[in-house]
Amino acid sequence: MKQILLLLLFSSFLIGCDTYKETFDAAGTGELTIKLNLLHDDDSLTYNKEYINALSQNYTISDFRFYLSNIVLRDTSATNYFKIPESYHLIEMIDKADTSIVLTGLPNHAFSELEFSIGVDNAANYSTDQVGDLDPANGMAWNWDTGYKFMLTEGLRLIDDVNTKGLVYHIGGDANYRTVKFSGKEIYLNKNNKQEIVLDVHVDFIFGDKKEALKPEDQRNTNFIDFNNDTDQDTMFGPNTQLIADNYAQMFEWKEIFVK
Repeated sequence: MKQILLLLLFSSFLIGCDTYKETFDAAGTGELTIKLNLLHDDDSLTYNKEYINALSQNYTISDFRFYLSNIVLRDTSATNYFKIPESYHLIEMIDKADTSIVLTGLPNHAFSELEFSIGVDNAANYSTDQVGDLDPANGMAWNWDTGYKFMLTEGLRLIDDVNTKGLVYHIGGDANYRTVKFSGKEIYLNKNNKQEIVLDVHVDFIFGDKKEALKPEDQRNTNFIDFNNDTDQDTMFGPNTQLIADNYAQMFEWKEIFVK
C-alpha cells in the first residue's frame, strides 16, 4: 500500500511538472514573420562606423552574427505549445541592418508567448546533422572543436588616435546558451491572416547597456565589458563570455505585431 501511495505521489509530481504539452500534431496554415532590426545606439547598425561603449571606449564593428534557435509558441491558456521544428536561423547583416525569419505551416491557434534561444542547444551543437542554418560554410563552426559559435562580433578597438587592436568575440559553449521570452502577447494565427513580429536587436548591449551606467552599481542589470582589460580573443572559455551571454539575452526589444 505504501509503495502504491508513493507511486501515485510521484505520478502526480510528474504531471504537475509538465505544465506545457506539445499537442499540435498536424501542420496548420498559419504564417508568422519575425523581423529583426539590428541597431546600435537606437539607429541602424553600420559596419566600420566608430562607436563608443558605456565605458567611453571607442570601437568599430565589421561583422556581427548570431544563431536564433528553438522557436516556441505557447498558447493563451498556458497549457499548449508548438516548437518550430529544426529552427536554427543565422542572423547576420548582409546588405541592410534588418533580416526576417518566415515561419509557415503553423497551427491555426491563438498564442500569447514567443520563446527563442541564442545559440545552439547541446544536442544539435555536437551533432553531425546540419539542420536549418547549421552549415559550417556559414563561418560559425569552430575550426578547432566540435560545435558552433553562438555569437560572433568582430571589429577594432580604437585605443587612441594611432593605436588600434582587434575586437574579436566568438561566444559559444553550453554555458553561454541563453533563452528569451516575450509573454502577454496576442499572436493569432489562422488561414485568413499572416502576422509579423518586429523585434529591435540592440547590438551595443553586448558590451553593456549605456542607460544602466546611470544607475547605482548595485541596481545595474548589465555587464560592462572593458576593452582595455581584454586584450586577447574572447572565445568559448574566455573571461567575459558568460558576461556577454547575459548581455545578449537582454538585447531584444519587442516593438510590435501586426497583420501583413
